[in-house]
Amino acid sequence: MSERLEDDVSAEVRIARLERALAREQAKTRALADISSALGSTLDLDELLALVASKITEVIDADRSTIYLLDDDGEHLVSRVAEGQGRSEIRLQVGEGLAGWVARSGEKLNIKDAYQDVRFDAEWDRRTGYRTRSTLCVPMKNRHGRTLGVVQVLNKRLGPFTAEDEALLGALAAQAAVSIENGKLFISVINKNMELLDIKEQLEKRVHELDVLFEIATVSASATDPEDMLEGVLARAVRAIDAEAGAILLAEPNGDLRFRSAVGGDPEAVKAQVIRRGSGISGWVARHGKPQVVNDVEEDARHAKDIADRVGYHPRSVLAVPLSWEDGNGALELLNKHGGSSPFTDEDVRTASLIANHISTAIGLASARMRRGKQERLSTIGQLLSSVLHDLKTPMTIISGYVQLLVREDAEGERDRLAESVLRQVELINAMTRETIAFARGDRSVWVRKVYLHKFFAELKDQLERELEGRGVVINLDLRDKGIARFDEHKIQRAVHNLARNAAEALGAEGGRFDITVDRDHLDNSLVLTFEDDGPGIPEEIRHAVFDSFTTHGKQGGTGLGLAIVRKIVDDHEGTIEVQSEPGKTVFRIRLPQVAGESGIHPAVA
Repeated sequence: MSERLEDDVSAEVRIARLERALAREQAKTRALADISSALGSTLDLDELLALVASKITEVIDADRSTIYLLDDDGEHLVSRVAEGQGRSEIRLQVGEGLAGWVARSGEKLNIKDAYQDVRFDAEWDRRTGYRTRSTLCVPMKNRHGRTLGVVQVLNKRLGPFTAEDEALLGALAAQAAVSIENGKLFISVINKNMELLDIKEQLEKRVHELDVLFEIATVSASATDPEDMLEGVLARAVRAIDAEAGAILLAEPNGDLRFRSAVGGDPEAVKAQVIRRGSGISGWVARHGKPQVVNDVEEDARHAKDIADRVGYHPRSVLAVPLSWEDGNGALELLNKHGGSSPFTDEDVRTASLIANHISTAIGLASARMRRGKQERLSTIGQLLSSVLHDLKTPMTIISGYVQLLVREDAEGERDRLAESVLRQVELINAMTRETIAFARGDRSVWVRKVYLHKFFAELKDQLERELEGRGVVINLDLRDKGIARFDEHKIQRAVHNLARNAAEALGAEGGRFDITVDRDHLDNSLVLTFEDDGPGIPEEIRHAVFDSFTTHGKQGGTGLGLAIVRKIVDDHEGTIEVQSEPGKTVFRIRLPQVAGESGIHPAVA
């Protein structure tokens, strides 16, 4: 009886064991089915590996799993899925730790107690507080036998990992390796397609740019008037960038920017505006030679709000790129992308810069054509002046000889003084003759020598008073520096005479004052000469070209060479000249450096 009872109990135990074994096998089968289904349904590598890791943990009946992949250099293992590690990435050198050993050897590894194996690195246990006991690692190899990574499972729940676990994990790792390669291949194909689409988009943009540049080149070549050329290229630039409005600003001799062309808003009101040197967004761009994108204009301290108020147009966004050619600079300004609803992009900057390069070339060519025309006119006038002035040398030589004979005669002191004055005037006329001939020939050399400022400007004032006698012009001299300077005294004398004559013509019959101030800039030791009159000012329409040859306004018989000669003399001294003018006040300021340079300057022996 008892034997039968024991047999029944043994049978029930065996049945229970078989049922548990069957349940485990069914669980494995379901896990394998889930993995197989995932391998065929997704190419998202991270999603796939996460599912594989969780199913491996379940099927092997382990505590956690980690899947490592070799990085591109083949020297490191990087954890793509690490259960129990949160977001922490595990990075191992190939050969380092148990997983690194498997990656290098290509063999599986089954260890009952990791701490008894010298290859085990307990660093992660110390960091996380986890206790690794048993470990099973198998390599993931592709169809060519190349190791792609390692699957590692930790801490079998009941006993050590078995040979059956090794076989099962090896099969799952092989499936995962195939899926990894398929995923990488799919991603590679997607990337190639994206590259092709990007190349197609870039080609379309280049074709569009070439169309725009071709239109601009056509307009530049066909336009006979510079203003028409600027209007044409600006309209195409605005359309190419899909801007609402735009302007081309060119720098004047004093550095101010003038709107020479405008599209959108009120173009005539815009073209009447001037941006002071270095101010405004476009002024900054012209000065620094760098493009600027401002997609919130009101937040930019450089924004010329006063000009926006005057023309009644307040842009939301601005794209400005520099213009630059041989003898000038400026800026191309584009306003309100898509009517202000979209920001300007880096691509817009690139396209606008290409357009600006072509505009700069067109302006440079137009400027060169104008210079050639002026040079031809200057050559003609120069030949005439050279002939006339050359003929004047003979009577001047005779006058000089008679005056010298007169000085040697016994005469009263007043006669001597007058004779000496005549000699100085003769020398001045000779200097002016030489200067005009040199200007006509394009001679740029200057003869720098030591000049005593007190004596030089005292005599110069006396000459100017005699020259302008009877014209109601009061000459005031403020000699703040009475020391020594170095310059070509005859040429500077010539320049001052031109400025004084120009001021007298501006003052007209009613006369006025002409102030001369001589000072020194103690920062760089340059000599600063300031000439001011209280005339009506330079007309707005010629202010930007006041130093250009043949620029005149309302002068009976004027040639427009006076101020051009002044600028040339200053340039030959490597100095600078600027003008500020408004009704009732015109100021010319000349700075002459006191360190002799090269560029055709020949210092005299003092």
